[in-house]
Amino acid sequence: MKRIGILIESTHCSKHFFDTVSELAKSKEIELFFLQNSSEEIDKSIWGKIKSKIKIKGLFRVVELAFFNLLTVVEYKAFSLSSQTIKNHQKKISIDEFIKSEITYVKPLFSKSDIVIRYSDEDIDKIKSLKLDIIVVDSIPGILKGKILQSSTKGVLSFCYSDNRWKRGGTPAFWEVYLRKPSTGFVLQILTEELDGGSVIFRGNIPTRRSYTENIVDLYNESNPYLAKTILEYAESNHLPSAEKEFPYSGSLWKIPSVTQSIIYFFRTFSLFSSLVIERIILRKDKRWGIAFIDGSWENANLSKGIQIKNPPNHFLADPFVIKKNNRTICFVEDYCYKQKRAHIAAIEIIDQKQYKMLGPVIEEPYHMSFPYLFEYEDELYMVPETSEGNAIRLYKCIEYPLKWEYQKDIFSDVKAVDSMFFVYQERWWMLTNMSTKNNDDGASQLMAYYSDNPLSDNWIAHEQNPLIFDSSIARNGGILDLASPLPVRSRQKQGFNAYGVALTLARITELTPSSYSEEEIGQISPDFFSDINRCHHIHSNGEYTVYDFLRTETLQ
Repeated sequence: MKRIGILIESTHCSKHFFDTVSELAKSKEIELFFLQNSSEEIDKSIWGKIKSKIKIKGLFRVVELAFFNLLTVVEYKAFSLSSQTIKNHQKKISIDEFIKSEITYVKPLFSKSDIVIRYSDEDIDKIKSLKLDIIVVDSIPGILKGKILQSSTKGVLSFCYSDNRWKRGGTPAFWEVYLRKPSTGFVLQILTEELDGGSVIFRGNIPTRRSYTENIVDLYNESNPYLAKTILEYAESNHLPSAEKEFPYSGSLWKIPSVTQSIIYFFRTFSLFSSLVIERIILRKDKRWGIAFIDGSWENANLSKGIQIKNPPNHFLADPFVIKKNNRTICFVEDYCYKQKRAHIAAIEIIDQKQYKMLGPVIEEPYHMSFPYLFEYEDELYMVPETSEGNAIRLYKCIEYPLKWEYQKDIFSDVKAVDSMFFVYQERWWMLTNMSTKNNDDGASQLMAYYSDNPLSDNWIAHEQNPLIFDSSIARNGGILDLASPLPVRSRQKQGFNAYGVALTLARITELTPSSYSEEEIGQISPDFFSDINRCHHIHSNGEYTVYDFLRTETLQ
């Protein structure tokens, strides 16, 4: 039985932390002990708090903080009108139901800067008497230092909501939006005396969203489940993940934005939304994917010489997969309808090096479909299209090539998964898929692996290292190449700031076992092979033909 301490400010906490405590409380291998900060403020009035902050931080800094807080409150209120997920972000939920033993109250001792928190020797002795294995920290108004860091067996476990390799301190999830960074990072760390420089045991990066509010909500939703997961695995194995190798940090500490920076952020964000409205509503332009094909294998393909397949009116085509069967070469694609706001799977026959024929829909469901991944097993052809809106990974079988398909079963149910790929590697069948964390639809950040003895199995075993990758710059699948080789190549979508699928990198899978995974980048594909394109996010080849996609901003027709 592992004894886990939960350090809190109040018994009412955020939904994210409530979910963490709830998951831990379900385990029979864990006993929870709650530590609560209790401080006596001389003046609890608003004016008293303001005077105290001015005394510590200075008037100018307090004004900057107040202006930024006002800006973020207004933004949060605006987004809450259209998003329940954002609305839930600041809700406080009682954790009283999980408190089974007496709360241990400790008094935080603040430094003169009002930033660092330490505890008296008496309080440290109270904590040590609980014989805790780990202390987990909820949001507290300061940085823990001193003996508290050594008062449990494994230390104090906490999130740093930034990529601490380039950013420490400051406001979580803001500067990434301000600087238009393509990704926003977080780390789970065992705290040390160094601010945001603890021993990192887990790291992740998600795509940076267009606004601070959307970005911070996504960051919390994506990262927080890994706190409970890490502790539950520790309770079972008696081991925490190995800490990353330490590295020097060369930057200064980031701070809350100045008034000028807050104003710049506001106008940049307003401009971003305004341009979107003008582009879509007034100019009737939209981001529109297209596909192309070229004869030959992918290794020597000159993508600029490919044949572009014309999009049907008010549709776009994307995610092409090509296969030759019964002497017919068929390209299966996502066929998106702007009017219906969803896609089905369609087929296109490649007749020769320059000619093709649209065959029409082959699979239609009452929800969005894309990424029609194909594989053959025991002389039968199967497809696993992306059906995340159906909350499943669904298997279809080709009954009459190429147009007639039948649903077989759900390989996984009650999951949000996209761009799943199935293939044989060293006598096992493997599934590489991009799953999103609970309460989040981001499918770009996490690469998961499962294996089985055959692709039709009901028994898929999770890879020991899941997620294999938690990094939006390389995690999402964009096709697979060279499957006949002992070392297949995974095509990886690269995400940009508020931009999905801006380019591709290619990585050769060099190791894949139930307990290990590695891949080595071998090349990149940039969206410069046709005129006026600005993104590309998929490539596939059967050796005779190579198919790929691209994106333009154009008027819908």
